[in-house]
Amino acid sequence: MSLDWSQCPVVESIPGKVSGAWVLRGTRTPVKILFENLEAGMSIERSHRTVSGDP
Repeated sequence: MSLDWSQCPVVESIPGKVSGAWVLRGTRTPVKILFENLEAGMSIERSHRTVSGDP
């Protein structure tokens, strides 16, 4: 089953930006990475810090 990310306002896909992958709007963070982090047991806050480069 595939999600229709085009209906989600917090993500975007722009050709030429991260190869057109769905990313969190205004970032270069692929949605796939967020879900991989969550599946690995990482909290949303920790995942955000990890991908944004905050300690």
